[in-house]
Amino acid sequence: MDGSQPVRITRDGDHQVVHLPSGVSAPADAVVRQEGERLIIERAGLRMGSVERLLAVLSTMEPIDERLDPFEDPPPEPVDL
Repeated sequence: MDGSQPVRITRDGDHQVVHLPSGVSAPADAVVRQEGERLIIERAGLRMGSVERLLAVLSTMEPIDERLDPFEDPPPEPVDL
């Protein structure tokens, strides 16, 4: 099992309220985001943007020692606008 527990969601005017089960708590400085069907609540400041995620993945990769053959890259031909 993935540790998921059912929650109750109610309305309070224009807002929705998520009732967390006992034993589950959210930090006071939480942020929420939706990814597809998932609703994710996490501590503010922990969420990494796309650049940070990319750098985190790249830092785990080994260098690539493959060399590419030189290729010809002539300047573009003039265009008459």
